[in-house]
Amino acid sequence: MKNEKSTAREELTAHGAAALENADLLTVILGSGTKQVPVTQVAANLLRHFPELRGLSQAAPAELAAVDGIGPVKAQQLAAVCELGRRTQAAQQWRYGLAVSSQLVGEQMAATLANQSQEMLIGLYLDTKNQIIKQQLLYQGTLNCSVAHPREIFHYAVQYSAARFILVHNHPSGIATPSAHDLQFSQRVSECGQLMGIELLDHIIVGRENYVSLRSESLLKTPNALKNV
Repeated sequence: MKNEKSTAREELTAHGAAALENADLLTVILGSGTKQVPVTQVAANLLRHFPELRGLSQAAPAELAAVDGIGPVKAQQLAAVCELGRRTQAAQQWRYGLAVSSQLVGEQMAATLANQSQEMLIGLYLDTKNQIIKQQLLYQGTLNCSVAHPREIFHYAVQYSAARFILVHNHPSGIATPSAHDLQFSQRVSECGQLMGIELLDHIIVGRENYVSLRSESLLKTPNALKNV
């Protein structure tokens, strides 16, 4: 009789990883259990300890190693897999020429930035038809938007010959509610953009579970509205 580990691997081979349940995916990743705990039970222990996958992906190796059946080596393997997934997602670039909306940008960036432990400020530079020219990381670290300088933002706007742009940044606290500094900074950038003829269409703030579009919430005053489609 085939064991559950072999069944999970065969299912992956036949139908792809997307067809597997979370427990089966963990079984394949772990590869083996211990003398006392079979790999399927180890996978179940992980899911019991981390009922939300976000918790698993953010756990430190020491926390993972505390789960029954997970030693230091497997904890490192899991941490590496989770980090690789984050980097793959963060490295995903917008397709050149894609027309964007606040909703599309918000959904994409929420998936990319929600689990980042550092704050990131990203500029999405567009042409006159709201088609993507370039996505640019403007800042990463401990960001207070009130001290981020518009100079860098417009440097890239001019470099890419952008007609307009969208700003996106995340709140590692998980709360997407814009701060007073966020609003002041956004208005400052918007005013600079009006002087330069390069319009700030939206500033989107990403939390752990959702995002807030300042444009959609009428918290950003710019000449033209970005359509939500």
